[in-house]
Amino acid sequence: METPVFDASRPLALNLRTPGGLKTVRVRFPSDEEWTERQRRRKVIMKHLGRGINETIVPAGEEIDAALLAKIRTEETPEVDPFEAKKLVEQLGTAEVDDVVPSGDSYVVTLRVLGGTTIHTLRVPSAKDAFDFDRAYAKVLDLPYGRQEFTINLASATALYKKLLVETEGYVGGAPIIHQAVVLKAAIDALNGAFAVDQDTTF
Repeated sequence: METPVFDASRPLALNLRTPGGLKTVRVRFPSDEEWTERQRRRKVIMKHLGRGINETIVPAGEEIDAALLAKIRTEETPEVDPFEAKKLVEQLGTAEVDDVVPSGDSYVVTLRVLGGTTIHTLRVPSAKDAFDFDRAYAKVLDLPYGRQEFTINLASATALYKKLLVETEGYVGGAPIIHQAVVLKAAIDALNGAFAVDQDTTF
């Protein structure tokens, strides 16, 4: 990959199609601290409906995203309602894993982000790395009526990501924390999946 596709310092113009026409909203990319605070405030509620069906909601998620958008906007117009703000912040936070490939003692993770595709090479995490990350990354509370509340701690990803990082491709500067967390979780999921396969072949 020769041309960088992601630069967190670059001003952004996001387009949003609405019944009233196209809105162009100009923003800066959120800082790691702002992404971490956004995730901390978002309480994800999962309700088990039975037969393997779950319902997931984020109470007041649009208000949280509206507050973040207000911080990062570089122009006050056009007006954006909280539900439009939610769509815009989700667009900014695009981080979808396309592939995780073992390569020697590393994993190569291909990540789709705003503007294109990036590549992260991480050393294989140890079992302790995976355990510590899983414990710190997600806090789960059991609620009445078959519900669970999940809170994500993005800050838990940074130290381990930097410890395991071999190289990245496609970035100007480093990867933002919202990308680091997704890549790290993908590598740990791959490790856990490989461990499960090894167990199956043993018996």
